[in-house]
Amino acid sequence: MRREPLIIGAGPAGCAAAITLAQAGYRPTVLERSAGPADKVCGDFLSVDAIRRAQALGVDPLALGAAPIRRIVVASGARAADATLPFPACGLTRRTLDAALLARVQSAGATVRTGETVRHLVHASGTWIARTGDGAALEAETVFLATGKHDLRDLPRARDVRNAIGMKMYFAPAAGPAKALAGTIALTLFPGGYAGMQPVEDNRIVLCIAIRPEAFRHHGGSWPGLIAAIGQRNPRFAAMLDGATPLLSRPLAVGGIPYGYQARPMAEGGLFRLGDQAAVIASLTGDGMAIALHSGQDAAAAWLEGVPATDYQSGLARTLRGQMQLAGLLHRACMTGWLQPGLVLGAGLFPGLLRRAADRTRLRHRPSRREGTNASRVSNHGEVL
Repeated sequence: MRREPLIIGAGPAGCAAAITLAQAGYRPTVLERSAGPADKVCGDFLSVDAIRRAQALGVDPLALGAAPIRRIVVASGARAADATLPFPACGLTRRTLDAALLARVQSAGATVRTGETVRHLVHASGTWIARTGDGAALEAETVFLATGKHDLRDLPRARDVRNAIGMKMYFAPAAGPAKALAGTIALTLFPGGYAGMQPVEDNRIVLCIAIRPEAFRHHGGSWPGLIAAIGQRNPRFAAMLDGATPLLSRPLAVGGIPYGYQARPMAEGGLFRLGDQAAVIASLTGDGMAIALHSGQDAAAAWLEGVPATDYQSGLARTLRGQMQLAGLLHRACMTGWLQPGLVLGAGLFPGLLRRAADRTRLRHRPSRREGTNASRVSNHGEVL
């Protein structure tokens, strides 16, 4: 057998790779910067492919209390359009999902080291050397890089001027808004950004916002100012938060999100980029978790079959290219203030457009030889069972 791989990051992508490798008899080492599962800025929406892939890895989002989501509403100002989603979906916090995946990694036999941050990762003489914050050095022929939105300084992702700020807050909603939002993801458009609101487990709702830096500065660079400004322009948004109690002391935030980024194959061998280190799809599609799980499984399967990392990276880029391009167009349009009313008007006049956009920005599920047969709680008729 070959030397055990090193996995940097224990989010959905890293865990998917670790579980797949462990199921094949390997014992990879997983390094995770956090001491334990924590809230993350994005990733609370699970589409049908994400649900199936998590189930195939031995984690059932539905059994964890995920809130079913069947409908989408898009609003700009006082105008709104809605449609039934063309696939089953659910809302589950990253804290809950990550904890379940990490427990599955440990039970599968992988070595997990939490609270260890990789500061440097360099390639020398055919070996990757990872140096952690305490000065320790780990060597591996193969590294699965799954650090999510956090870049390693030695291997940064390409960025451009279209980077966005991502923000998130959890709420305990009032009874009326909670009932109105049940089974729904509500997307609110405002100049320079958009806000997604949906239910998650334990009768909570989550609000995620993607906004251009200049638009955030325009609202004073503060969360209260931004929420007030969105509510003033969008009465439905304000009504959903009426009487809601924030559940975090302050919003989660991350800057410089490189929407549209896709990793290119590297000259140095043995490095597999997973999740947001491989591709960053626009948040409004809600397909980031499906891509993360798919990339982790795909990279591990490629390594097990002796496929070079460069071939894996090129193949993943081809698989995602179409949905990434469409997602990029929709992202830019939904962030452009003068286009937003027309987008909602068109979606209202032609409801099929919303369903088609949701369907075409989805990763197509293709069961691999290494997927289990227990991913069956999403029916072929598109219902969450």
